[in-house]
Amino acid sequence: MKLLILITLFFISLSSFSQNARVQEENFNFSVSSNANSLSVEVPYAQNGFVESRLKKLLKGWGKYKESKGEHSSLMVEMKDMGKIPFNVYARLTEGNNEIISIHFGIDLGGAFLSKREHPEKYKIMESKIVDFASNLVKDWISSELRNEEKILSQLEKDQKDLEKRKEHLEKEIEEFQKKITQNEKDIKENIDLQGKKKEAIQLQDKKVKKVDQKLKDLN
Repeated sequence: MKLLILITLFFISLSSFSQNARVQEENFNFSVSSNANSLSVEVPYAQNGFVESRLKKLLKGWGKYKESKGEHSSLMVEMKDMGKIPFNVYARLTEGNNEIISIHFGIDLGGAFLSKREHPEKYKIMESKIVDFASNLVKDWISSELRNEEKILSQLEKDQKDLEKRKEHLEKEIEEFQKKITQNEKDIKENIDLQGKKKEAIQLQDKKVKKVDQKLKDLN
């Protein structure tokens, strides 16, 4: 039941993000340009280190990767659907008060940063790539979280079974002890009866010994 709840929450979270994931345009400061147009996307749930590692992997696959003072860049990027002219991509992570991480992408086409108004077709292409990237990132993060929670749940269930087995073992021991106690009580009762009979036999034998001893004395 717990595992089913975890899986349900996983798909609800993922479905919610996939439906609401969107790219926004906003001015942002990059090392090569201040107040430049950027394409930003929010990445909920995931931790900063995980997001950064996935961003590095993305940019390394696009072009010549560099990192400096928190800014990640991919230079001389070539994409067939973006045209024949190479372009540069700059990206930075920011974290809001709600602890949601945002990734700001600055796409330098050479003299101008990508914008929806001036480059509508190219914008749609990059928008789609960024949304896919963010969706897959969140999916992978939640999947890893689910696996971790499953491991914890599995260990807890194992611990529970071990405790149940231990309880059964102790109860069995108690049952065996109780049987032993009952048998010992019976043996004690029989022992007391035998002691009584033995004492009577001892007393009788003592009289016989004294009687024979007296005969011996009389002969002297």
